[in-house]
Amino acid sequence: MSHTSSPRPSPVDRHLHRTIRTLPHHGGYLGVLGVLEGRPPGIEELRDAVADAVARVPAWQYRVCADNRRVWEPAHGQDPREHVHELRLPEGPAALEDIARAAHRAPFPERADSWGVRLVTGWAPDRYALACRVHHALQDGVGGMAGISAFMAPGLELPLSVPPDAEPPFRPVDTARWAARTLPPLLRPTARWTPARQAAGTTRTLHVTSCGTGRLKALARAAEASLNQIYLAVTAGALRAWTPEDWAARDAGPLHACVPAESRPAGHEMATLGNHLVALRAELHCAESDPRRRLDLMRPSTDTRGALIPQQRAALRALPRVAGLATRCLLNPSRTALLITNVQLGAGLTVDGHPVRQIASLPPLLFGQPLTVALTTYEEQATVCFTSDRGDPDPGLLPQLWQEALTELEEAYAPV
Repeated sequence: MSHTSSPRPSPVDRHLHRTIRTLPHHGGYLGVLGVLEGRPPGIEELRDAVADAVARVPAWQYRVCADNRRVWEPAHGQDPREHVHELRLPEGPAALEDIARAAHRAPFPERADSWGVRLVTGWAPDRYALACRVHHALQDGVGGMAGISAFMAPGLELPLSVPPDAEPPFRPVDTARWAARTLPPLLRPTARWTPARQAAGTTRTLHVTSCGTGRLKALARAAEASLNQIYLAVTAGALRAWTPEDWAARDAGPLHACVPAESRPAGHEMATLGNHLVALRAELHCAESDPRRRLDLMRPSTDTRGALIPQQRAALRALPRVAGLATRCLLNPSRTALLITNVQLGAGLTVDGHPVRQIASLPPLLFGQPLTVALTTYEEQATVCFTSDRGDPDPGLLPQLWQEALTELEEAYAPV
């Protein structure tokens, strides 16, 4: 157990802790699944590897506790091997979606429910998957991914938190400028759409689609946009087609998406305890029929340069009550309709010498919102995962609608 003192939970950590406790399913867990090539390790071998990694990832030496003010507590006496379990699939061909869906719905043991690792085997003798999931109040996605990297770098020692002297300074003038830019728009509600009017179910669904990253990068160059903006514009097109009756009137307001943005100071993007994210409130103009115009209308709300991220981080630390109120306001379903995440990984990842061939997110489903969309790019593949607990409209339609929206945007920027 690290002797470094535990950082103070942020308003975001507390809000996540409070809302996740009310979910009727494991919607508050985020995760990633990697499909590997090679003979699967034995479960005891994997447990030993995880125990070794936990000794070097202080955040995984904590657990989420019942106290909303503390959020976490040291997991004294808990064996990290209790967090590792095997999941066997039927023998035979298995698509990435089948593997991810099985891992996504696997239960957590009662004594080890803050994070967990699943060894998924059985469908092929020379393929297996590792699924890692963590309670969102314990870590954010960047922290979880950095923790997973400890499997691949046996000598890697990770910190518990960002050092205080690396934190951005609190400057009242900068904070006032951030508040004037950010807070008034939160008073405007998001567009009403059909999924939000449906009752939430007690289970979640997961659907997956993928494309070559080259297509997204080519579109980004043609549109002079970021890859994230292209992804959001395509997602807006898919949502427009998913509930067309909601966008019949061109004057319908935008659908707002919470888009997390990394806030750790440069050089400290590691597996730290807690959530180190701020949020962009992206405007998805689903009522706009022109795909190029949808992208142009969305650009201002997704400009990270104007988001004043260091000022947001400083305000979260220095003004917790104000920051807590803004967090609750932003993440209320009446103001933010869905969560959209984007994790870009590198290439050539291996575990114990076995190459990782595919990666998919296991997205959380939070705050009473009906849908989360998660993009993961790895090597030359972009994988998009949709998590929902609503049945009308059918979330199973979203992968095909996303592909059609991608083609639509490509055609809009095709050379004449």
